[in-house]
Amino acid sequence: MLWLALVLIGIVGVVAVGFVIWPLFRSAPPMSRPEGEEIADLHTRKEVALEAIRELEFDHSVGKIESADFERFNRILRNRASTLIAQIDGLPDGSERIVASKVILDDQLEIEIVGRRRVEDVPPDESSSSLREE
Repeated sequence: MLWLALVLIGIVGVVAVGFVIWPLFRSAPPMSRPEGEEIADLHTRKEVALEAIRELEFDHSVGKIESADFERFNRILRNRASTLIAQIDGLPDGSERIVASKVILDDQLEIEIVGRRRVEDVPPDESSSSLREE
């Protein structure tokens, strides 16, 4: 009877160790971000690349950057922007709706911020001030 108990304990021990070690040997699925974040990231990177191109062109026009450097950096930035645009164009149609709704929300937020800034920029009316000089 003792040997039967030892065998059962051994089997349970092997199963427990196997259960603990099993995740170490199987391949984990790649970590990925939700689709909406990935799409928004692509759009943000595209906008950053386009802004960098505009800044580079401005710096070249005012003489801050030599022509050789301008050509090299311009080519790099344009390749990056075109790659990002191609990736965005290859997205499924549903993903564009996610980005469009994000853009609309961003525009609404910007309008709200501008409205609040205008209110804050208005100087206080000195005649209605509760503090009076003596």
